[in-house]
Amino acid sequence: MIKTLSSVLLTAAVAVATWSGRADACGCFAPPDPTVPIVQAGERILFATANGKVTAHIQIQYAGEAKDFGWLLPIPSVPTLKLGTEELFTQLINTTQPRYFVQVKATGNCSGGGFGGFANAAPSARGGVDDAESAGNGSPLVIQSSIGPYDYAVLKADNKDAMLKWLADNRYFIPVGTEDVVGPYINPGSFFLALKLQSGKAAGDIQPVVLEYPSEKPMIPIILTSVAAQPNMGIQVWMLGQGRAIPRNYRHVVINDSQLDWLNSAQNYNEVVIKAVSEAPEKHAFVTEYAGTSDVMKDVLDGPRRFGTQEALAAKTLPADFVQHLFANGFAPTSAQTGRFGPVSRQVLPPALKALVLGAIPFPAGLKGVATEDDFLAQLGFYLGEYREQNPGRFIDYQLSFNPAALAGEIFEKVVKPAREAGALFRAFPTLTRLYTTLSPQDMNRDPVFSYNPSLPEVSRDHNATYEVNCGVAGNTFSSPGRLITEQGWSVRYPEGRSAAPERALISGPSALRVETLAEEGSPVVELDNSQPIRTQQGCSVVGPEALGLLGLVTLISRRRRVS
Repeated sequence: MIKTLSSVLLTAAVAVATWSGRADACGCFAPPDPTVPIVQAGERILFATANGKVTAHIQIQYAGEAKDFGWLLPIPSVPTLKLGTEELFTQLINTTQPRYFVQVKATGNCSGGGFGGFANAAPSARGGVDDAESAGNGSPLVIQSSIGPYDYAVLKADNKDAMLKWLADNRYFIPVGTEDVVGPYINPGSFFLALKLQSGKAAGDIQPVVLEYPSEKPMIPIILTSVAAQPNMGIQVWMLGQGRAIPRNYRHVVINDSQLDWLNSAQNYNEVVIKAVSEAPEKHAFVTEYAGTSDVMKDVLDGPRRFGTQEALAAKTLPADFVQHLFANGFAPTSAQTGRFGPVSRQVLPPALKALVLGAIPFPAGLKGVATEDDFLAQLGFYLGEYREQNPGRFIDYQLSFNPAALAGEIFEKVVKPAREAGALFRAFPTLTRLYTTLSPQDMNRDPVFSYNPSLPEVSRDHNATYEVNCGVAGNTFSSPGRLITEQGWSVRYPEGRSAAPERALISGPSALRVETLAEEGSPVVELDNSQPIRTQQGCSVVGPEALGLLGLVTLISRRRRVS
């Protein structure tokens, strides 16, 4: 099955798993966190806006034949294009993913220890345009060039037929249905960016891209995305700026946290978000998952001692020494993997870097079935030394002509430079916001636009609940009746203990505590307040006046107001 990327953010269906894994784009860069609900979004985007310019880091994931890869993006002006880094998104997930903690308050003669399988502790606190061809003779072509694994073109969006014909004539893959939805983006003065993989490149060579273009507000062309979207497709957006970011023409939803499965790391989080968003008009709404300081990403990608210097790397003339220098200088963050005897931590080169290294130090064909590429690189001295001497038959016709200076230059250009440029953004902008929603193809009829409201409060990634249990004379915390007090102050009873089901089904009643509109200034305007239906729902009650104190942050109105 071909998965075609036809827009800035065409994501796979969101997958929700148990706490034993973690949603990372390139593998785990930290041990699995049992407090984190797993939400897997196929592609993600980071926007930074300043002085009338938008910088967009876009993650692209694709499964299929390289010849069938096609990526088409409407843009308001001619962009500059650079290569990005997968690690940006991996680390953004690690530092902003919502986490759910439960503290146990037990009375009586309790046995069975703490909460075992889930946490009960408090939370811790421009490239490519110089060689471009200029269009002429009425052609829609503005720029045609290449960067990294891609050939790309920037085309005028004046005429749909002319643009689609040029793409077809130049062997850019056009997804079925594109012609039907491209209409809203055909305007004089607008443009399209088209990407395809270069001849000889594979799907595994795909890297994130970075676009810079003049625009006042970032936008996701979701209408075009609908061509190949999945039901309830996850859309994950990070925004850097001078204050908290907002969805300007979509609603904002605060989820009802009594529906979360707190006792199992909120593993039903995505299900609750899907239902909460569906309660907003037109199913157009975002959830704010984090809004606060960008310092959480400071020095993560571009620490002062990370990478070392290009000269020091080029000085490692032996292949084994060269690769070990990469391991020792932060090129290969520790990754959690499943080993023969359970979870293990090891250093693994990220995919883009591994492709560069294996291009200069090929994996011997005779080692297939004996070692993986990661094993080969981790023990390069052994395999090219002692093992090769003992097993010469596995290295027949194996040639290695190693140029450390050339490889070091390529690594610093394609790996280090993108990481340092991405890292610099978190020093330039003080505030980072993470927004999330899900949309199905039939609901992708309005492109979400984003802006800022610096007066809005921060949103923590960390959420806390309390589980109260009385063990009686000889009970334990697992089977004794208890109740969960959520962060919003709701009470969910577990009459047969936390190892059994709660008194009511978690996903019942309203999933949205509030549906509201946000503007560039002022407090949220509440369109729908479900606190009373939630309060009166069987098995769920508010436990104190402090639980609704957060409603003092918003202006309550009794009528709906449509978003303009």
